[in-house]
Amino acid sequence: MAAGAGAAGGQGARSSTATLESSLDRRFQGVSNTMESIQGLSAWCIENKKHHGQIVRSWMKWLKKCE
Repeated sequence: MAAGAGAAGGQGARSSTATLESSLDRRFQGVSNTMESIQGLSAWCIENKKHHGQIVRSWMKWLKKCE
């Protein structure tokens, strides 16, 4: 039983990470140089700070795309 519960938890974590990455991709793709857009993205990052590692990795990925 314990192994099954652990496996289910792992799948949920992967799903959560994929959902977060998808949300970040949409946000980074839609950001513009307006104050409202930047403040909205900043507020979202602060609200989701517990996922800071994934946010930074995604941010770096988008910065490399822009070069």
